[in-house]
Amino acid sequence: MQTRFVRRGTVVTLAVVVGLLVAATGALVVLYVMKQGDAGRVAGEVARTERTVDTRQDRLASVESTVDDLDAERGRLDDENQKLHACADPAKDSIAAARARDRAALDAALDKVVQNCER
Repeated sequence: MQTRFVRRGTVVTLAVVVGLLVAATGALVVLYVMKQGDAGRVAGEVARTERTVDTRQDRLASVESTVDDLDAERGRLDDENQKLHACADPAKDSIAAARARDRAALDAALDKVVQNCER
């Protein structure tokens, strides 16, 4: 009878251990499935973020190209402005000389107008 109680105690102990192992396995499976879902969501967020970054990098490249174009246009306009000032300033001087009836200043200003103004 002693062996029967010992075997029964052993069987009960083993049954409890097996039950705990089954419960732990079930809990781990549930946690694994939950984490797989989380990993899928994170992968989706990473993909969306990468697409957003790519889109913004394309936009940045476009803006940088536009800035370069505008810098070139500004340089061209600065050159044109200098040419116009080179023409307009002697023209103003010639008008002032004509009003003052200063023939020498008028001739000098008109020479600069002819020299600096495009025809």
